[in-house]
Amino acid sequence: MPAVRKETLQSRGVATINFSKKITSHAIKNFFSPKQKLIYLLTVCTFAAMNDNFVNEYFGIGIHNGKTPENLGVLWRSAQNLGATFIFTIGNRYAKQACDTHNAVKAIPYFHYDTFEAFFENLPKGARLVGVELSEKASDLETFEHPRRCVYLLGAEDHGLPLKTMEKCHHLVKFKSIKSLNVAVAGTIVMYDRNLAKPRS
Repeated sequence: MPAVRKETLQSRGVATINFSKKITSHAIKNFFSPKQKLIYLLTVCTFAAMNDNFVNEYFGIGIHNGKTPENLGVLWRSAQNLGATFIFTIGNRYAKQACDTHNAVKAIPYFHYDTFEAFFENLPKGARLVGVELSEKASDLETFEHPRRCVYLLGAEDHGLPLKTMEKCHHLVKFKSIKSLNVAVAGTIVMYDRNLAKPRS
């Protein structure tokens, strides 16, 4: 039988032996009552299931006040192909786009928020907000360590991300480009970079 920490079993009402911090197979066989053995097995199985189902990494991506339907469709399709967990829009109602041939909003969860404040309040717990913006304060994408759990936020095609929105971001990233990139292209590059074998933060 596998060993588990003594504190784990004690928290579940199992009397433990004081000579070790781990419960050995010998101790289980010779000192545990049938009830204690059952609780031990249930504890091990529960933790094994939790470890199997635990997701170490995820990311979502979306646009703040996006205006061009074609860009939305392209970004959604790229998000589906590059492993996004969810997609979203802020301040702009989503309608099915002609170029979204993969029906991405049916394949992965899609969320819409009327305001940035509403979006920020519903940011997944523990996730970092990464703004994609050509700003002096932004880190270069080439050296950026993507958070294990994060949400990428792209700005509108014409105005980018508002200053107040950027101030709420935990990180800002940019490309080595003199001019702004198409929003769908920018989002696709960020997701592609995330899929490279790079360190995580």
